[in-house]
Amino acid sequence: MVTERLTRSIAVQKNSGLYRNPITVQKQIGSRVLVDGKKLINFASNDYLGLSQDSDWQKTVSKCFASHSPSGTSSRLVTGHSQYTEDVEQQFAEYFGYDEALFLPSGYQANLAVIWGLCSPAETLFYDKRIHASMAQGLVQTGSTLKGFAHSDLAQLDRKLTAADAENPVVLTESLFSMDGDVLNTEMFKALRKKHNFFGIVDEAHSFGALGANGTGISHGCTDIAVGTFGKALGMFGAFVLMPRGFKEFFHNFSSPVIYSTAMPEAHAAAAAALLKKLPTMESEREHLAHISALLRADLQEAGFTIQGDAHIVSIEIGNETKAAELAEKMRKDGVLAFASRYPTVPTNKAVIRVSMTALHSTADVHTFVNSIRGWYDRT
Repeated sequence: MVTERLTRSIAVQKNSGLYRNPITVQKQIGSRVLVDGKKLINFASNDYLGLSQDSDWQKTVSKCFASHSPSGTSSRLVTGHSQYTEDVEQQFAEYFGYDEALFLPSGYQANLAVIWGLCSPAETLFYDKRIHASMAQGLVQTGSTLKGFAHSDLAQLDRKLTAADAENPVVLTESLFSMDGDVLNTEMFKALRKKHNFFGIVDEAHSFGALGANGTGISHGCTDIAVGTFGKALGMFGAFVLMPRGFKEFFHNFSSPVIYSTAMPEAHAAAAAALLKKLPTMESEREHLAHISALLRADLQEAGFTIQGDAHIVSIEIGNETKAAELAEKMRKDGVLAFASRYPTVPTNKAVIRVSMTALHSTADVHTFVNSIRGWYDRT
């Protein structure tokens, strides 16, 4: 019976330290969240600029939904795509330095739309082995020849591209990796793209808004397509794909996640247009985010932890899955909410505490976090 199998599967998850039971957030209060009646410093949020907690921004989004339709009403290819949304998508493309843009409901769907829409048995896909699950899980269905390369090892990518001598090479990677926190070497990536003439697809979900001039990310000029989300530093929901001219037409005709999904509403496009006016004014938040993230990395290293991360995502090596989960749970006693990342999100026995810094965090918050993890690590 299905129910018996599910019961056994849950038991195995619990016994292996891989059981997941999402917490329920009762309320968000700046850099804090209320969980089970206790206020915790939130180090597990992707709200990098604190924009979702900005009362003025909330009012702006509210006005957009009050004055525009809150539903797309149908798919883009029927009557769901309005001239207004088309105009805002073009504004987005121009702001980030691309020719065209396409809005979608989620980052997961956006990555699938790109990979399934563009890649076929005619292509050879070279991919960083630590790309996001939404990219990785879309690879097999393409029928493309698949060639993974070691995480962030662009020298290995170079060798594999040379050895394969593929007719239609496509390279998939991230600009700021969501679990490891390291940043793509964009200069080397750009040089390899010129050398091998590959088609680049870069997931910039964790860098748009937070990194680059006016929050425009770091991969412009070294990739063909960039994927971003509104649900992280941009303080909204949904996702977008940035692309060369003519590619939107292709997605309309050959990408099933685009063809068979209800279009994003005009209200969302109105909020996206307002966002483009907001982002250039948030340089102080980006500077503070960089400063507070560097402070955390330095303090953790001084405390003896092995970490990864070049920006506002910091990955603290723990190893054992059960220990990582228990450590995260014990840190809540100190008022700290951190996320234990375990298999299959990371390789087996490579569990980490993944920290997401935001512009809402303070120096005191950093000290509280470091003191907490240092105090519980040897007792877990």
